[in-house]
Amino acid sequence: MAGKIEKAPAHSLVFKESGTAASHTVPAAAPSKYIGSIRFFKNLIFLSICVLIAVPCSLAVKYYRIASAPQEPVSDAAPVVPPAAEPTAPDAETGSKDTADAASEEPPAYQSLYPDFHAPQPYGATERIEKVVYLTFSDGPSERTDEILAILAEKDVKATFFVVGCNEEGDEQRLRNIAAQGHTIGMHSYTHDYAAIYASMESFLGDFYQNFQEILNATGVAPTVFRLPGGSINIYNAAVYRKLIGEMVRRDFVPFDANVSTEDVDSQNTAEKLVENVLRDMSGLTRGVVQLHDSVSKTSTVEALPTIIDRLREQGYSFMAITPETMPVLFVSG
Repeated sequence: MAGKIEKAPAHSLVFKESGTAASHTVPAAAPSKYIGSIRFFKNLIFLSICVLIAVPCSLAVKYYRIASAPQEPVSDAAPVVPPAAEPTAPDAETGSKDTADAASEEPPAYQSLYPDFHAPQPYGATERIEKVVYLTFSDGPSERTDEILAILAEKDVKATFFVVGCNEEGDEQRLRNIAAQGHTIGMHSYTHDYAAIYASMESFLGDFYQNFQEILNATGVAPTVFRLPGGSINIYNAAVYRKLIGEMVRRDFVPFDANVSTEDVDSQNTAEKLVENVLRDMSGLTRGVVQLHDSVSKTSTVEALPTIIDRLREQGYSFMAITPETMPVLFVSG
């Protein structure tokens, strides 16, 4: 007997036999359930693994960009956080109370620490001189300081020394020599221990206050400028660098990074390479803040210094020490 299958309207299958009135209804298969199925849990596990991989990778990329930011300095920049403005009255026309509310808020406790930790002058770093080079030496004083001072005296050049805590015999006398020869001394921390310095605002201020006091006691001159260890933005202070700089600016200190690097942190670089690096970075600049280092191992820096001065003078640059009026050079975050 021949037969045929027809789709019944009630979503069932009806089988009819030719020549008979008999029919058999077969229920259609119920749709499979996805939520709670094995396939659902497999997909859920796969998605969770993707998230666990993606989140750390994204964070790694973010902090890599932050850590790499000091490689792209700004030639001339106002401070990342400007000096705190004086409180003003609410807007008379709009009736806004935002400024008044902000003024009434309790200031952070760390602002009351070390009340004598202030620059001796109000913040006013707006001076921008063209065709000038500021040579800056970080991490001293050291045995190399004496050699650097001798070269600067011979070349009749004034420079800036961002110093750390005195830990060698004769370091305090070296600070006095730097000041006596008309160079600027700036703060660069007391311990130069990144993890400890950037652990909190309190630890940061305590470290820099100790640096401040040592310079003042040795030379009789209060420092007015500073350079953060590792630069204004680094992987240790990425989350708080604005607050750190803002508090120092509130105390009228002027922050400085550099826009020209000798790359003398690399011990493999020869004196010739250091000169080449400076001339490369100075190309096209109307003023440059040159980063050099003053520590026992930096013999190549000392060797390169006379040539750096001579070559830049040939290009028409003059040399000056940084003052609290000098417009700062700061890194920007990526």
